Amino acid sequence: MKKKINILIVHSIGEFSGSLKSLEEYIKILKKEYNFYFLTPSGVAEKRLEKYGQVIKTTGLCKFDNSILGHYKGLRWLLIIREILLIFPTLLSVYLLKKKIKKIDIIHFNEITLIPTIFIFKFFFSVPFILHCRILFKKNNYFGKKICNFLKENILEIIAIDNDVKKSFPKYLKVKVVRNFLFNLIKTKKKVYFRDGYLNLGYIGSYLKYKGLEDLILVFNKLNKKKKKIRLYLAGNFIPEKWYGKIFNFSNNIDRKLINSKNIINLGHLDNIQNFYEKIDIICFPSYLNALGRPVFEAGLYNIPSIVCLKKEQADSFINKKTGLSFKKPGDLKKLKNIINYFYLNKKQVSVMGKDANKLIKKNHNVQINLNKLKNIYSQSIKNIKK
Repeated sequence: MKKKINILIVHSIGEFSGSLKSLEEYIKILKKEYNFYFLTPSGVAEKRLEKYGQVIKTTGLCKFDNSILGHYKGLRWLLIIREILLIFPTLLSVYLLKKKIKKIDIIHFNEITLIPTIFIFKFFFSVPFILHCRILFKKNNYFGKKICNFLKENILEIIAIDNDVKKSFPKYLKVKVVRNFLFNLIKTKKKVYFRDGYLNLGYIGSYLKYKGLEDLILVFNKLNKKKKKIRLYLAGNFIPEKWYGKIFNFSNNIDRKLINSKNIINLGHLDNIQNFYEKIDIICFPSYLNALGRPVFEAGLYNIPSIVCLKKEQADSFINKKTGLSFKKPGDLKKLKNIINYFYLNKKQVSVMGKDANKLIKKNHNVQINLNKLKNIYSQSIKNIKK
């Protein structure tokens, strides 16, 4: 019997997130072929991952955010103090890993923000490092150039979730694309649009400003005042506030009062998301990140088109005017309002674009193809270290 490879997954945040959900999708399939161990901050992630393998929990891990989400200005530089303090629990994590896990063959870091943790780990582990990148990276600033040089020397394989993330890194890094798995989504019913005569918009994810939810609700309320038959379904939750966020006003959560508006149905966090997608006609992801979120891909499986904010379309996952409608400037409330109004007046386009979205997602997010890519990365990493 072939001996299983031992893989340590280092996950960066304890709260529920899209990266955690995507991680679970491939772990579910691969747990029969590999032994998985997890290092994660305490929280939801710890509880969800323990059914797939041994979890080592920590108070936190050192991070530095040079992605398009990173925003170190003024008082926000004080966040670096937090990362310096997290050196100690990160070192404690190394000790616990060495003590509790007899052998680690590969360490798979689940986000680019873990660069300081990777730097610490390289002094204690001589196994292949794999880095999973899920958000656009700022490669041209001072920190970006330094980080890329570090990655070239210390990371064996870099994985991007799509071509846009790949392009945000220099070509010399040889980034490989492995798309997010959409394994547990099974469409069992024929899609029914416009229930009760309403255009049903949907948003799923954390209730954060940078994901454009506040903009979406403001536009929705304006349309609601004109007595249009529209509803907005929300599925997700607020991110727990940290003490330093409250002191320095670092919160990214939207105003909690906004979700109490008329015709907004707040479903909260859902484990079974199929019911959510069966209720809605259009998924909304007007994010400030110039990136497609996982909900866009999930919605496509249910014949649901998208409203997104993108500077340019991603031909492998979203085509403007074919699988949904987009606008280019984040926070452009007028364009967002016009797009929603277009679908309200041209309801036939919802089903037409929804069917095209389904075809595109099924073509490019094929589970087996992406599963084989990931397995090949793991096997090549082991072969490389044996040379």
